Amino acid sequence: MSGSSRSIQILLVTTLLCLAHMCRTQELEFVDLGVVEGEFKRYNRTLTWTSQATDSIRIRLWSNSEDLSFAPVKRPIAGGEEIEIAISIDLPDTAGDFEYELRVLDENDLVLHGFQMSFKMLQSELDVFKAYRNVHFPFRAKEEVFNLKSAQRGDTLTAIFDVYNLGGRDIKTRELLAGDSIKVSFPTNEVAHNTFSKMRIEFITNDQSELGFQKHAIKIYNQTKLVTVLPVQYTLLPKPSETLEGPKLSTSLINHDFKVVKEGQIREVTVSLANNGGSPLRIEKMESSCECLSFNEIDQVDPGTSQSLRVKFNAKGRAGLERKTIAIFTNDPQKSVLVLTFRAHVK
Repeated sequence: MSGSSRSIQILLVTTLLCLAHMCRTQELEFVDLGVVEGEFKRYNRTLTWTSQATDSIRIRLWSNSEDLSFAPVKRPIAGGEEIEIAISIDLPDTAGDFEYELRVLDENDLVLHGFQMSFKMLQSELDVFKAYRNVHFPFRAKEEVFNLKSAQRGDTLTAIFDVYNLGGRDIKTRELLAGDSIKVSFPTNEVAHNTFSKMRIEFITNDQSELGFQKHAIKIYNQTKLVTVLPVQYTLLPKPSETLEGPKLSTSLINHDFKVVKEGQIREVTVSLANNGGSPLRIEKMESSCECLSFNEIDQVDPGTSQSLRVKFNAKGRAGLERKTIAIFTNDPQKSVLVLTFRAHVK
């Protein structure tokens, strides 16, 4: 067989193999690992990959760098199965932008999926962490407070945060306990000292959970031993009414300007809260953004009626342009939270 015929045969075989596996190939996935401080020596991360094959396959992992390590996948992966791939990167000693590639290969070494990871390495500063400067011992994090954002009653608020273990020893994450409604978990059963990890915080709410902006210190235990205290915040909204003829909130104003107010003066305005719906409007909670803005409590507005909300602005100790709000949490399915804004120029 001539050289040219041999080359054509190899090309045809390769093409057939590619066509046979085309249904399993996937796009390259870019993973931004963010900014890493120069004090850190190792970065741990868990990647997720889902098999697109219809039947069971065997895979292997390949990296373009010896600094990126991982455990080999020794078992067959079922069609449609999602697996977690734990990786570890030995970080460079110099500052700059770095990239690493991890490939998921099938038995014929065809690429099923590719992870292109990049991060920026900062200069090392002894005992100073610029990005991860907030200490929640034994962890460091970028966040001063772990914000779970907002949800409705009955939902589960979930957020994931990057944390760094500087506690001097490995942490057994499987043994950590928070409480009945709070769950703190990690992708691995252990977070080694001087390594990154992903911390997932979940808060399970119910019909009795307190509405509005909430901030709590969550204590995390290993059996009876306190491991850490995490500051957590979130906003909980009322659950919408399921009835079509539910309450309907309307108000006489949304924004009010007290205009020029002398320091120490008290100004007042009355806001009418009306219920144009077919069932009682429950005022679950009212929340002011400042002690300088006060109001009277209203629990319920019956159908076809209104209630007066008297709002007072106290300019004692205030100066300059002021903008304060009152959040009204109700059972109106279309307007579960109404925010009233009040302005003033204190001179």
